[in-house]
Amino acid sequence: MPKISLNGIEINYREAGQGEQTLLLIHNLTSNIDGFDQNVPELAKYYRVVAMDIRGHGRTSHEEDPDKAASFYHFDRMAEDQMALLDHLGINKFWLFGQAYWGANTALHLADRIPERVNGVVISSASMILSDETHKPYDPLGETGRANFLRMHRLAREHGMMAVYQDRLDYGQFWGPKVLGSPEILAVFARAHETTSVTAFVTPPYLTQSRRDRIAATFRQNNIPIMLLVGEDEAAHNRHYFISEMRADIPHIHVMMIPDSGHYPTIENPRDFNQALLDFYAGTAARK
Repeated sequence: MPKISLNGIEINYREAGQGEQTLLLIHNLTSNIDGFDQNVPELAKYYRVVAMDIRGHGRTSHEEDPDKAASFYHFDRMAEDQMALLDHLGINKFWLFGQAYWGANTALHLADRIPERVNGVVISSASMILSDETHKPYDPLGETGRANFLRMHRLAREHGMMAVYQDRLDYGQFWGPKVLGSPEILAVFARAHETTSVTAFVTPPYLTQSRRDRIAATFRQNNIPIMLLVGEDEAAHNRHYFISEMRADIPHIHVMMIPDSGHYPTIENPRDFNQALLDFYAGTAARK
């Protein structure tokens, strides 16, 4: 996979397919572009597919200095990385997918920055969760979710990311029966945790109310097609929260539930995930 210097960092990326239109995939925290291995081959039959390891993940640059982390792991900086790669590859208009909190909100920030270049957006397992120094993005997940993340952050700082992986095996944060019962899926997550920056993991990007309002207004004013995917096996509290928040921000959003999947439909049910993306993008293009 090629690696290139852009936007002040080293970016590791992959591309596949010869389609006339481009699909940009953005992964989540504790993942990397290998997590799209079951998606890229199918999607590349119809699109030129591009994906990078986001900052702090895989073979893209990591920042381990806590004093620099907040400005480094920032949604606008990550959106700028995506723009730099698109420009380098000579890509103007594109379709967009973002996975969970990091990936979805990077995608939403990207669409806000260059709405005229975005054909349509799909996000999964996420909403625009408000966060700052006192309000963390895991707070809306309830007492159990908040306790899990506080414990995982402590373990990451003290023992590294494989201690976080073990904790998720023990407590199942975002991992349901489908993940925990699959050695193949767990092996993918193990490799992803190994190459995730500890500092990135404990430094979630923040999202202010004003920024959230601006993004929502961009989608409404430009009528950017958007769909939210939620896994049928996602915790009911989280699923309802994601749907209600996104519908409040962007009323024209389409919502689809993916069966036999929890928080990670890309890897838990790639067949239905891939088809959902292809159908939404094709239907959106037909209506334009």
